[in-house]
Amino acid sequence: MTALREHLNLFTVALHRATVLRMGAAAEVDDEALRASDAHLPGAGWVVGLAACLVFALAGLALRASPWGAAVAAVAATMATAALTRGRGEGALLRTVEGLQAAATPGPSGAGTLALMLLLAAKLALLAVLASLSEVAVIAALFAGQVVSRLAPLLLARSLHGDVPARCVQVGALWCALPLLLLLAAAGVGALVLAVVAATLACYGLWRLARRQAGPVDRDFLAAAQQACEVAFYLGAAVGL
Repeated sequence: MTALREHLNLFTVALHRATVLRMGAAAEVDDEALRASDAHLPGAGWVVGLAACLVFALAGLALRASPWGAAVAAVAATMATAALTRGRGEGALLRTVEGLQAAATPGPSGAGTLALMLLLAAKLALLAVLASLSEVAVIAALFAGQVVSRLAPLLLARSLHGDVPARCVQVGALWCALPLLLLLAAAGVGALVLAVVAATLACYGLWRLARRQAGPVDRDFLAAAQQACEVAFYLGAAVGL
């Protein structure tokens, strides 16, 4: 029971960090607890993913007769996730790309804005494609994508910095097990395998990019990695369907 209570407390800390939701009374959290709560960031993805699925399903049902229903549902779900997370991932992506561009070519640049617009467009289009292929599969992929993509920052931080214990990665991977099983049941083996492979390749590409940078990666880079791996996950699922 003590271990379960400890994990619940760490999940609460992770939820506070990742979303606008608050559970229990606010309390001071030390640096050790903050680092330990990283393991439960995929768990926070459960909350974000369930909210996104609910909004997508309601919008899709309300606009079922319209050929644009899936696209509007994708927009509504993305707005819901951005509202829940205060757009931290999207903002981090913009700042990360702007920083990389400034390091390569000093001076004003709109690279961050362009990258964010392209990523959002890809996310909306892929969700609409998934919905056109299978209404059940898009819900499963949306849920799993929100959870699995939040494992990528843990893997990157461990491989690049070594400051994330293996146990944290293991706990984060456990959070991903049920969403992946649901995707398997809803979309089949091909969609599951290609979704995981695509997200893994995106994570590897970001790892290669980070290794070429002069300094250590920051939290903005890790949050941007979550966004990139989420889109890659949807791409793999869509191709697999």
